[in-house]
Amino acid sequence: MAWKNWTSWRCAILRRPLIKFGKWLCLLALAGWQGMACAVDVYTIDMNSSKSQYSDSHIVHLLQTALEASRPRYGPYELKIAQLRMERDRLLQEMLKGELVNLSGQVTSLEWEQKLTPIRIPLDKGISCYRISLIDSRNQDMFSAVRNVDQLKALSLGAGRQWSLTTTYRQAGFHVVEGNTSAGLHSMLAAGRFQHFPRAIDEAVYEQAAYQAGFPTLALERSFALYVPSPRYFFLGGAEQRRLAQRLEYGLQLLIADGRFDQLFHEFYDGLIDKVSLRKRRIFRLDNPLLSPQTPLSNKAYWFDPLDQQR
Repeated sequence: MAWKNWTSWRCAILRRPLIKFGKWLCLLALAGWQGMACAVDVYTIDMNSSKSQYSDSHIVHLLQTALEASRPRYGPYELKIAQLRMERDRLLQEMLKGELVNLSGQVTSLEWEQKLTPIRIPLDKGISCYRISLIDSRNQDMFSAVRNVDQLKALSLGAGRQWSLTTTYRQAGFHVVEGNTSAGLHSMLAAGRFQHFPRAIDEAVYEQAAYQAGFPTLALERSFALYVPSPRYFFLGGAEQRRLAQRLEYGLQLLIADGRFDQLFHEFYDGLIDKVSLRKRRIFRLDNPLLSPQTPLSNKAYWFDPLDQQR
């Protein structure tokens, strides 16, 4: 009996460190799980100087709404706005690093789709595919006489050296005069270096007001719009880009399903669409041979159609 008691006592003594060690492991595992559960997804979006106040506002509201929608599944997030003012090539390099900025809403290109992670949902329903030209108002009659794309190609247009559509314009046979910045291109238009400056409708409205003081005859061309399939996507860069893209796409799909995606689009863009009378314009359509075959052109829920009168 004494031997049994000694043995039981000895086993109990030996078990205590094992029990404590097991508890320690459980605490470590619990702490690790809690750390993972509390991890915050950090999005840092640029505010590119080529965007207008309209598109910036829409992008930020859409982004915040999509991330909030994703919260029940993915947990907390942090959204930062990096006040970076840089041209597209340098922005791409910073996006690849993912340190100063890891998110941008940009007109797509094969290079951006190959080097970064795109979310192939046109974040503005493709409204940026419709280009309204800024012109010298004294030339309006010349543009009103244009009835087809071939006639339009005879008129010189301005475009940025690093912009996605510049190569598309050239390949389509347009006479393109290049500039380094949108501000520089406005100066070139005022000096008569080219005859029109195609811009997304929000950019055209914003820039006409912004630059008219120095160029009093600067005007929105009134008769046509140029349509080039060139969607603006969210792009993600940096080490966590795939998870961040997966989460954001999930949130956007929730908004599409419950109607908030369309609601936000109409809230921000209906006034502009009416202001430029997009539905009454002649629309000249161009092919875009540089467009990725993965572009979701067949998904009608993603795209705005000016001939569709429903809102």
